[in-house]
Amino acid sequence: MTIPEPPLPAVPAEAPPKAPSWWRRNRLALIAVAILLPATVIAVGGQNWRLIYAFDARPINPIVVEKKDSAELAGATFGPVRSGVIEDLSGLDVPEGAKVIAAAIPVDSGTEGVSCLRPTLTHQASGRQWTLMRSEIGVEYNAEEPEFCSSEETGSYEIIAPFVVPEDLEGPFWVDLWPQGVGGTFLRFPIDP
Repeated sequence: MTIPEPPLPAVPAEAPPKAPSWWRRNRLALIAVAILLPATVIAVGGQNWRLIYAFDARPINPIVVEKKDSAELAGATFGPVRSGVIEDLSGLDVPEGAKVIAAAIPVDSGTEGVSCLRPTLTHQASGRQWTLMRSEIGVEYNAEEPEFCSSEETGSYEIIAPFVVPEDLEGPFWVDLWPQGVGGTFLRFPIDP
């Protein structure tokens, strides 16, 4: 009987090189994300902040013009405002239970012209606002009676602004007009048709 030879000790094989960690493999992408993500958040957030809170982003500072008075702003003279309820609604597309309040705002834009947004109507007691409804109720465009002021139009003209409000709503109201280029300042004309 032969004695078997003892087994030879295992020769350690060379271990394969260890792969770099996930962090090391993706370090360039992680650096790009670390730089671009905050930059994107700052850029988008800054733009949205400017649209909402910047000085000229929305009208925040009213100049209340007394009845039968006019006001000068942005190099133009506005007012005095006339208003009334339109009784004859034939030919107009006005919903049932509504009335139309129209305001005429004289503008003297001088030789430079002035630009402004469409006027809004604000109920003084509740603060509720209505936007101008001209073409929506079927009033055709008329170059002689614009619905906003344009810097291309110089001289004197009248903005005609019809608003559709609930029939049982009582005044007084404000007609708000915001000329551009004056920051958050706007004109507020009281009316009680």
